[in-house]
Amino acid sequence: MDGNFLDLQLKLPTKRFCGFSKGWLIAMNLNLVITLINPFLRVKGRKKRDDSIIDLPPLDGKGGFKPVIAEFVIKATISADPILDANNCIVVVIYEGRGQLAFIRLNKDTTWTYIDESLCFIEDVVHFKDKFYVVKQGGGLFSSDITTQPISNKQLVAEGMKSDPLEKTYLVVLNDKELWMVQRYIKFEDGSRVTTKFRIFELNFDKYKWVDKKTIGYFAIFLGDNYSISVLASNVSGCQPNCIYFNCDYDRYVGYSKNGLCHDFGVYNVESQRFSKPYTPDAKALIEKTKQPPYWVLQTFQL
Repeated sequence: MDGNFLDLQLKLPTKRFCGFSKGWLIAMNLNLVITLINPFLRVKGRKKRDDSIIDLPPLDGKGGFKPVIAEFVIKATISADPILDANNCIVVVIYEGRGQLAFIRLNKDTTWTYIDESLCFIEDVVHFKDKFYVVKQGGGLFSSDITTQPISNKQLVAEGMKSDPLEKTYLVVLNDKELWMVQRYIKFEDGSRVTTKFRIFELNFDKYKWVDKKTIGYFAIFLGDNYSISVLASNVSGCQPNCIYFNCDYDRYVGYSKNGLCHDFGVYNVESQRFSKPYTPDAKALIEKTKQPPYWVLQTFQL
């Protein structure tokens, strides 16, 4: 945000990252191979660990769909650290076509399992309290415990609401205790995508419904192409509370933008409902040069 480089520089391959979870980036390759990468085990100037990259079996383009692009996987997440807890690590992806789900269990599966085709047009997926939650456009929320029951026995957790075609939906875990949904509304101006407003909801698990919220309090939410997270703003230098930091992310209909550039990023103040730009001119120029948005990663260090 300040246009400065940290002393810690990560050595990462040139790939599109479609997820980040448990300290691992999840990358999509052109040959449909999903790769798990631990960026903190690949620091420049230090010896790389052999287990810092894990390649999974390739997706097969189920249903006659034969993609050759890195955007085939829209979002991905994992349930556990693939090194520290490999037997409980499940990788779940949302893949292109109709926004459907597939999963693979490390140390157990050799191929991907493709989930019930009736569950489609999925916008986001998170692992929360030993279950996977997926949300459709408009807020229809489903859950499943892949480890103990077939994914076809999915459970409807909350009904959706009337949706807008120019709307993106995200799931965010707040304070490791609550499940929130953020709806992002967009429009197109001069060939570029622009975010116009946000709506925020908290899941009421007792009533199985989304509750409209007007504040996120002392927290900040980061929305991005690979990951959506919440942090206590006071724990992050320069972070503003009650704000949503958002990046341009992949849109299944038009890619990142109609002209291939990533202009749609900024900071939204939930209380004032106003937008501001978070990046310096140099950082903005780098984003436009690479035609890729920044990626959010979160690492906790114990002192």
